Amino acid sequence: MPQPLAICIEELGSSEARYIRCVALPGRQPGLRLDKTGQVLWQSDDDVSCELWVSADERLILYRPEGADSVTLDRAGRTLNVPYDKPVVVIDQDQISVGARRVRLHIHGEAPSVAAPSPLPARSQPLGRLARALAATAVIGAAVAAGGCVEQPIEVQQAPPAVATPTIEVRLAPPAPTAAPPVLSPTPGVSKNTVLQSIQGAWTASQVYVVSGKRTWITGTLTIEGNAYTFKPARQVKGPSVQGKLDLLFDAPQGQVTIAYLGKVKPEDAIESLAPGDTLATCEFRAKSGVVGKFLIKLQDSKSLYLQSNKGDLWSVKKQLGAANQQ
Repeated sequence: MPQPLAICIEELGSSEARYIRCVALPGRQPGLRLDKTGQVLWQSDDDVSCELWVSADERLILYRPEGADSVTLDRAGRTLNVPYDKPVVVIDQDQISVGARRVRLHIHGEAPSVAAPSPLPARSQPLGRLARALAATAVIGAAVAAGGCVEQPIEVQQAPPAVATPTIEVRLAPPAPTAAPPVLSPTPGVSKNTVLQSIQGAWTASQVYVVSGKRTWITGTLTIEGNAYTFKPARQVKGPSVQGKLDLLFDAPQGQVTIAYLGKVKPEDAIESLAPGDTLATCEFRAKSGVVGKFLIKLQDSKSLYLQSNKGDLWSVKKQLGAANQQ
């Protein structure tokens, strides 16, 4: 299952740099969009000119719906008039023009949670060129780890390398999303976390629903805090789920959770001491009606957990560990 991407949208052509922090959602669900004037939309169908979403192979996609106003993509000297109904793969630093508005995309990696777009506050004091470069390097590095967006001064942006300009990939159709979580390589130097700490916090939950006659991945944030859980979907669902496994979260967005550790696993064990594929615990969700769901919590690798599902299931619940998991 592809994960949401943290990006920021930089407005070009103004005297001051302006950035909007955003999250692109997996699949063609109503999420991040631009209207016919180039303004950022969130979960809205008003005057949509193009959409920004994540493909099954975890690429950021620019998509122009049938009948939408003209959209142009610029990349290091190449220009593409974005065609109707054909996904176009975009990369970091690509520029999009809609009407009189032109923006640049900054891609920061997987988003730790789903949130509506918000403006990035401007720096309050001017810095010298060297100080700006040093500050930008430090802040950008921290933001990438957290999945957020940061202001990147024009003075410190790197010039395009002296190689052939990358072509712009236009696809005939988007690859269908899959529920299988991506396998991530362990990152050296990650501080030890206990099993208990790893299970607590924000998880990404996704399930396929039928919306307007089409199958669509709906994503939300499941948060486990102590013996309680809460769930916040990225948007309200109007339509039935395909498999219904996670209906419990949409129907009962808050309740109690019971974690029962299995085998020799103890809550104080370091997550790094366990092996990929190990089963850590059972996770039982309770709401007013009693037990509404029960899952096995498994270790994908040293940086991710997931609730066990079968190959081909149209739902997924997983959690990324690492910097965001530190206490």
